[in-house]
This record gives sequence, C-alpha cells and structure tokens, in this order.
Amino acid sequence: MNIGFIGTGSMGNPVAQNLISAGHDLAVNDVRPEAAANLLALGADWRPTAAAIAVDADVVFLSLPSQVEVEQVCFGADGLLSSIRAGTYVIDLTTQSVSCLPRLAATEESHGIHYLVAPVSQGVDNAKIGKLSIFIGGSRADYDHCLPLLDSIASTIIHTGEHTSAMAAKLLTNMLWFINAVAIGEALVLGAKSGIELSVLRQVILHSCGTSWVAEHDIPSVYDGSFDPSFTTRLCTKDLRLISELARQLNVPIELGAATEQIFRRTENLYGPDSPELSVIKHLQEITSTDLQSGASTTPVVTD
Repeated sequence: MNIGFIGTGSMGNPVAQNLISAGHDLAVNDVRPEAAANLLALGADWRPTAAAIAVDADVVFLSLPSQVEVEQVCFGADGLLSSIRAGTYVIDLTTQSVSCLPRLAATEESHGIHYLVAPVSQGVDNAKIGKLSIFIGGSRADYDHCLPLLDSIASTIIHTGEHTSAMAAKLLTNMLWFINAVAIGEALVLGAKSGIELSVLRQVILHSCGTSWVAEHDIPSVYDGSFDPSFTTRLCTKDLRLISELARQLNVPIELGAATEQIFRRTENLYGPDSPELSVIKHLQEITSTDLQSGASTTPVVTD
C-alpha cells in the first residue's frame, strides 16, 4: 500500500511517524520541508507537490491547519485532485469549516475517490504514543476498510455517520475543551487566592465532580509555566470561530462558547497568535497577581 501524507506539522508529524513505525511506506509533503526532516530520516519519501503525492497513492492523509489549506491542497494548481486515481482513499484529519465539506464530499462522485472526514482529539502528546481519538464521517464501508490503518495511530475510533457529523463532533468537543480551560484557570486562581496549597488544590480538583480531561492534562503545564505550547492560541480562536459558525448554521445559542471565544480572542491580541493555548490562564494569573508556579508539584495524581 502506498500512503501519502500532506501536512507534517505539530499534529501531523507524530501521526506520520506512527504510520512509519507500523511498517507503512510514506510519501510526504509540507509547505515547510524542514517539518518533515525527521520523517525523511525514518525512510519517508519527499514529494514536492500534492499532485506528486497523489499520483501513486492508495491512501492520502491530510493534516492541515484549516479549510483554507485543504482547499488549496485539493483544488489548487498541482493539487491532489489533479492527479488522484479513482479508488484512492483520502483521510482528512483537519479541523475545518463544515461549510467546505459538501464540495470535498462531492469529489467522491466527480473523481471516484473515497473521502473520509477524520478529525482527531486528545492532543499532540497522545498523538506521539498512538492514542488519539478519531471521529470518522463517511460511508460505513470506507470506515471499515480504513480501520486497520487507523488502528496504528489511534486508540479510539468512532464512526459518527455522514461527513458533517464527524466535524460537528470534533467542534463540540473542542468547545468543551476550551470552556474547561477557562474554567480551570478561574478555579486555580480562586483556590490559590483562598490559601489552598497548589499541590493540594490540584488533588481537590482531580478528586471531585469538577474534574475533567482538561484538569488532568493541563494543570501540570500551568504549574510548570509552559501553558501547553503544543497547541497555539491561533488554533484555539480558529476552532472557536468554526464552532460559532456551526452554531449559527443550526440556530443554536451557545452563550458559554461565545464568551470563551471572546476570552481567547483577547488572549491572542495580548500574547500573539503563536502563544500557548493556556495563555488564557496566564493572563488571569497576571491580572490577579497570582503565583501558580512556585512550589507547585506536577507529579501525577492517582484519581481512582
């Protein structure tokens, strides 16, 4: 099986690496050739364009920042669809606008390919160890065909139904993620201001009905002052815009989602688009003169 992989940045890179580790041969492409250097060292083949990736691929993975790059890669000059063969599977890991999916899904008929919407969750650190969650939108037959391949990069793979359902699943889970990030920051500052020692405060949150994946995953990166640089504020605000778009399309009011979007937009303006995801907590820490690092422990806490 010939596998093409387009987009070897922060999320795509560990996914591609796991495919290589599973014994697959990869041809790779990225707008930044240096982003694929480690993959080439592992035996991947560099291709200069998306068209060159598609020419002999049985499966093509896309892992791109947004729908802008997906449309350029698929429909642009030297794009994927200019040379793709009928019967090729395209597995699109990108988090993107639901408004773009009908055009992409239409390529199944126009080009005779199999297109799967496959956004991922659980973060870059879990991508590195092959424990992503993937939400799959597309035909059940295509899902079943690709499942053995996806098993090498994910521990949880859920078929949600048609194409749009998978992207909606990713967006609503990201909404919960970002709302939780803001809430965790407020809880940490309130707890610290109340005189709770930071290591105790972490245990209190993790051993309560207020705990979450965000609490378990993100408190250590607050306490060590890194604020999780694996995901940028720019990506947070991009996803929050997509969430708002989906809510408007479905006529669903999302007051917490809207407030969270404004908080992240403010943070992006303050710290820049490449600032770490949890800079929303850094900002709250700074304006309240609260120290969430000194004396804090990031030792794992057992919660069961």
